[in-house]
Amino acid sequence: MHESFPTCRTQSFGLMTSTIPASLSSLLASGGGASQEEAWAAFLAAHSRLLLFVARSFGGDHDAVMDRYVALIEHLSRDDYRRLRAFADDGRSEFSTWLVVVAQRICLDHRRARYGRLRSTDDHARNEHATRRQLADLVGVPADLVPLEDRGDLPADEALAARETRSALDAALATLPARDRLLIELRFTDDVPLAEIAGILGYPTRFHAYRRLNQALATLRSALAARGVVSPG
Repeated sequence: MHESFPTCRTQSFGLMTSTIPASLSSLLASGGGASQEEAWAAFLAAHSRLLLFVARSFGGDHDAVMDRYVALIEHLSRDDYRRLRAFADDGRSEFSTWLVVVAQRICLDHRRARYGRLRSTDDHARNEHATRRQLADLVGVPADLVPLEDRGDLPADEALAARETRSALDAALATLPARDRLLIELRFTDDVPLAEIAGILGYPTRFHAYRRLNQALATLRSALAARGVVSPG
């Protein structure tokens, strides 16, 4: 059973309202020095449970979780809290929901930096091809034109087609909510099993993650079709 995660699944009844929490406002308005340190401590006190939940969702023992949590805190405080300043109070999502997605992205980058991609070294080429083809089949574009890694071995015309298709794919992905983009990246870039994705993203079961993935892929196919990328069949 997964721990209850109050802000992962946000229901909307009519117009969603979103406000910047006082802990964030105080932090971003602080002028440095002792006042900023106090504001940062207050921010962590308000949000540490949520951040620890995300750090634990990536698995590992206590030391691994705390190492991930420390990296997460360091990243959020970097460059005068640049990542936190990116939050826009536009009514589209609550701050806590936004912070979950940002924390998940930071933890994923931390795991990649430490351990690399999840694919086996021996099976890298086979898994890369299979994963690329699976994504291509699901969104309805030629598999060879959806490289998940940079490639320099294509003829000029195929390289141009690949760049155009990847550009269309990137633009279509940008239309998805941030959590859906992270879901697709975990599944098709890092080849993470759905059961593990469910734990990371806070879905009750892998079937919930699978359902959400299918919905995200359907939206992605529609966005690609609108950009002129259609199934070769």
